Amino acid sequence: MKKCTTLILAGLITIHLVGQQTGLVNYKHLGISFNIPEGWVGQETDGGYLMGSNNVPGLIMMIPHEIQSVKQLEAEARRGLNEGNGTALSLQGDIEQLGNNAIGGEYSGTLEWQAAKGYAVGTINPHGTGVTIIAITTADKYSADYKNYAMQVKNSLVYKKPETGPIVNQWKRHLSNVKLIYMDSYYSSSYTDGGVSGGYSSEIQIDLCAQGYFNYQGNNEVSAGSNYSSLYSGDNNKGHGNWNVVVGAGGQPILRLNFNNGEVYEYNLELREEKTYLNGNKYFRTTTGEYAPNCY
Repeated sequence: MKKCTTLILAGLITIHLVGQQTGLVNYKHLGISFNIPEGWVGQETDGGYLMGSNNVPGLIMMIPHEIQSVKQLEAEARRGLNEGNGTALSLQGDIEQLGNNAIGGEYSGTLEWQAAKGYAVGTINPHGTGVTIIAITTADKYSADYKNYAMQVKNSLVYKKPETGPIVNQWKRHLSNVKLIYMDSYYSSSYTDGGVSGGYSSEIQIDLCAQGYFNYQGNNEVSAGSNYSSLYSGDNNKGHGNWNVVVGAGGQPILRLNFNNGEVYEYNLELREEKTYLNGNKYFRTTTGEYAPNCY
């Protein structure tokens, strides 16, 4: 299962899936398993997992998330979905409590410009990646059955501790007590009328401390003529948050920074010729001297 913020698809009437799966689906690296409802088939997509039926109009979408509290899950549910491109779904009525770690609600709006209605269930995984389940169809086809479809999948969910293998520990050793530095810049001049020049520079420093906290400093400068702006992070004597290495929904190692203010940054990790890359960008990895990590 791959991860993204949301899954947007057109064609809510009847679908035919390629590489169809039925029965039990098991993602060991996420610690998630569930059953596809009888009469439905499914397949993995770039946004999560998709289920459809040749007899029931609509879709069941399963979207992974990293929310770890019911309060935050409720806040996201009330916010609804507004992705542009004709996709906007709003909560209708109250949120339902579906046990200690799950909530549900009815949504209506548009999905890629089509009038749509559905029932969504959000669940929390105590071991990591949770899922949101949405059973949705065109507004004129919707009935209480769609809540039942979503609940069937929810009730079949089993969360276990992920089977991550050695990759997580390898990356934790590689990143502990390390400063990661990213630098990029570009400047240009134009000698046409007016003599306009401009450019940018960007530097990010991330101190990853073995005790589990991190410090983050970002500096972005943009100039064009006399215009100038910069942004620096503030200091915190307890660090700016805690960090961890997890296995992402697609099986890739991810560096996760949980800031004290609630923000979360995630970076796909990769080694190329013994160089460290975060989200495809090369970071210098330093441990001593002037560029030792700030781990007090």
